[in-house]
Amino acid sequence: MKHDDETKITVSAVYRLLIASFFTSAAFAIFFNVYPSAHIIDSIIPSLDALMLFIVLIYYRYNPHTDINKIIIFYVVFFILTFSPSTIYYVVMSWRSEWRFIDVYPPISGLIMAVIILGIIMLPKQYKRYIMLMWASIAIPIICYLLSHPEELQTPRGYELIGTFGPASLLLYLVFPYQKSIRRHINKVTGDLRRYEQEAGRDYLTDIYNRRGLSFWLEQLKQDDKIGVLLIDVDHFKQINDRYGHSIGDRVLVEIASRLRTIYFEKHTIARWGGEEFAVILLNPKANTLPFIGSMFQHTLGTLPYKSVGKVTASVGISTIEHHDDFLKLIEQADKALYTAKNNGRNQSIMYSDKLTQPYPKAS
Repeated sequence: MKHDDETKITVSAVYRLLIASFFTSAAFAIFFNVYPSAHIIDSIIPSLDALMLFIVLIYYRYNPHTDINKIIIFYVVFFILTFSPSTIYYVVMSWRSEWRFIDVYPPISGLIMAVIILGIIMLPKQYKRYIMLMWASIAIPIICYLLSHPEELQTPRGYELIGTFGPASLLLYLVFPYQKSIRRHINKVTGDLRRYEQEAGRDYLTDIYNRRGLSFWLEQLKQDDKIGVLLIDVDHFKQINDRYGHSIGDRVLVEIASRLRTIYFEKHTIARWGGEEFAVILLNPKANTLPFIGSMFQHTLGTLPYKSVGKVTASVGISTIEHHDDFLKLIEQADKALYTAKNNGRNQSIMYSDKLTQPYPKAS
């Protein structure tokens, strides 16, 4: 569960990094094409960056289950190949006295540090070495050049560059410990939310799904999944409460829920539908087995005696099989069949048919 949470957080973080990087590259591309510099590389690189990031975003958007590690490695390598060659190009050409580095290097130092810090904060710690490689491939050439050219270092632009890629980079080491704390906090919050969601979807007495939890379960089904519904009602439950007390009645419900878990072993789920009613949702059952399955539940629940109260029987209403989007329709079918079973004497299972069109008064 923890691994799944971390994967979801990582996927979301990478998606946002890609979006932010795309818009940033697009903004630089627009700026340098509207106000071109003397070096065409300043216009070409951000334009290519924006195009590549847009392609990756489209791919990532329509392939959410792709290998996230490959996307992360691509992202880091992409920025290394974007910033490092251009930085080395300007450094080498400046070293050859073609121009002064501080005059020609584009104003991307803030962007570089922002990308590095975002990567440190948002990506898992196993990718830290890639982030540091990105920083080193850019910072080391700039620092070496400025230190060997004091006339450029001792200028406002020189101080800004040496400060950004030198002392300011020490802030990265302050961010690293917080990255672990931030991720631990995010994992804790995610875990708490998941636990609260699970607790809100469980019946507090029987520890099976309640209606909310059942709705969540249905939402997770595949597009082409079909279901059948059994509604199970404990016969004469009011008499159990009146005779033995509500605490004993609660124990009977807990024992019934426990038995329900052991009856059917194909894909299904169980929920407390309300009071003494339980719903069993069968996933992709065969139509000719539904009457048998309903009888199996009804017979198993009423065969062995229950603690403190002895024999307890149940009535079962069985729906047809439809797409899971038609759940409410199936519940209505099972409910009509259940009413018929109770009005026909209880302790039986009834399969819904079109003949059961008239509502039946519910037996007590």
